[in-house]
Amino acid sequence: MNRHLELTDIAPAPKAVMLAALSAVVQSGRARVFFEGAAVADRKAVEQAFWNDYDGNITEGGLALIRLWQLVDVLQSRRLQHLLLQNGFRFIEAAAIAAGELRLNLDWGFMPQRLYWAISAVETARQAEQPAPARLTPLELAVLPLAA
Repeated sequence: MNRHLELTDIAPAPKAVMLAALSAVVQSGRARVFFEGAAVADRKAVEQAFWNDYDGNITEGGLALIRLWQLVDVLQSRRLQHLLLQNGFRFIEAAAIAAGELRLNLDWGFMPQRLYWAISAVETARQAEQPAPARLTPLELAVLPLAA
């Protein structure tokens, strides 16, 4: 069996670093890149904001920025644009978390369908973590005061 090592694959980036990169986009005022794509000036502004605030591992920071720009590129696909417009910032946050772990090849970028599946998995896990709303018994419901 022959195993091939793909040299253009990018290592995963930790969730916290991906969220820091996402925060740099928002703080630099360039959130429109998720809708329109990123120009050179946008990339420079976001990267400057990221490195000004980030004090972690430089390698992880670089990986997060590479993954962020690939995420911006793949979010230009029709299906992901539609979901982005429907769900807003919550979708972008889930996408950034998913992009930190998803396989990324520099030659091909992210596969839109796989990113969609990974985002769905992040959102499902997020919903599972939320505590269930407290349920009142029929007796407790009976003694609740009526709203005026």
